[in-house]
Amino acid sequence: MVIAKNLKETILTELNTQQLVRIPTSEEEYFSVAEELPFKIEYHENEIITMGLASYWHEKITATFIGLLFQLFNLQKEDFDILGSNSGVQIPKFEGGYYMPDVMVVKGNPVFKENSRTIITNPYIIVEVLSPATKAFDLSEKLSEYKLMSSLQQVIYINPEKVSVSTFIRSENPNTWINQDFYSLEDSLPVENSSISLADIYHKIKFEE
Repeated sequence: MVIAKNLKETILTELNTQQLVRIPTSEEEYFSVAEELPFKIEYHENEIITMGLASYWHEKITATFIGLLFQLFNLQKEDFDILGSNSGVQIPKFEGGYYMPDVMVVKGNPVFKENSRTIITNPYIIVEVLSPATKAFDLSEKLSEYKLMSSLQQVIYINPEKVSVSTFIRSENPNTWINQDFYSLEDSLPVENSSISLADIYHKIKFEE
């Protein structure tokens, strides 16, 4: 498709000079190019948003955290699936809003967007490993929209540049979220009636001085 080719070239060109690229486009154009790129792209208010390839430490923490979630949920009696960043979620507030969290947990059977096997509408836990280019977007615009998803019970943000983990857990009042922040390797992150040690999350991570 010519549109997809031209859009792909535009994204790659702009990433040569910008950390974060935002390009106005249609939902159809977004899906046409999403599978053509070697990194994830997201769609927010009629714009493609991407920062290109993630750093080594970003991906190491993501892989480590997926492993820790597998260990944790193997102890649970209920059915959970753990997915990486190639699966997306549909945001209910905006028609055609799609994000691709670094890690996602689905409880029970996945519910897909119509005519899709990659876009999920019922995430249970979402994990974002922050990057300098997208940190502000992740913590502001994305968080407020994640909270609109009725199935979602917890959002976790992990900073790969220093020991810093934040979580937002839905309370018994669906519109009230409890925020907790952790800054020590001796702390533990609460997840689904259990916990994950920050020392395990940051295992073998080297911070730049």
